[in-house]
Amino acid sequence: MKKIFSSFIIILCTLCFVTGCTEEKVEDQKKEEVKGNCTVVECMKKIKATNTMEEITEIIGFESTTDAMIGSDPIWKFDSKNWISYKTYGEDDVTIQATVNKESIKDDKIKLPSSSDLKKDLNNGSFTYEELVEKIGGEGTLTSISKGSLSYTWVDKNGQRLGATFNNKSGKCTVASYR
Repeated sequence: MKKIFSSFIIILCTLCFVTGCTEEKVEDQKKEEVKGNCTVVECMKKIKATNTMEEITEIIGFESTTDAMIGSDPIWKFDSKNWISYKTYGEDDVTIQATVNKESIKDDKIKLPSSSDLKKDLNNGSFTYEELVEKIGGEGTLTSISKGSLSYTWVDKNGQRLGATFNNKSGKCTVASYR
């Protein structure tokens, strides 16, 4: 039994040495690399629903592609876990959607409301982005832009993700869900 345990420890140590499993490596993985002019999170802050694909390409700093694994819509792929897609639903209806690695936007300071509290708030006339930011204790990450709405995502220290969509006219939350 001691031999098996000793062998296991040696293999584990060797694996950590070879793969470099240190806290420093884990922290490096959380930082998003800048591929073009900005990170996916920074680029989303600069994009508007009225931007053309050419304007978005200029903002991002590299050309869009299509990826069969993700779908047939044009995407600007920053890496395997971060991209921006451009979806059209008719002539005037465009949604610009960001997929963001949740590890890169985790925030230890935020406290997500319970599902029942969130539902109660939605049923009582909803709330604005600013009100939700105050309740949660931090800004969300802009993950979707359209002519009619903006969507934000929050990720707490445990990896729990809250997405909320806000109507551009009323400023009120129309949909909120946990993932």
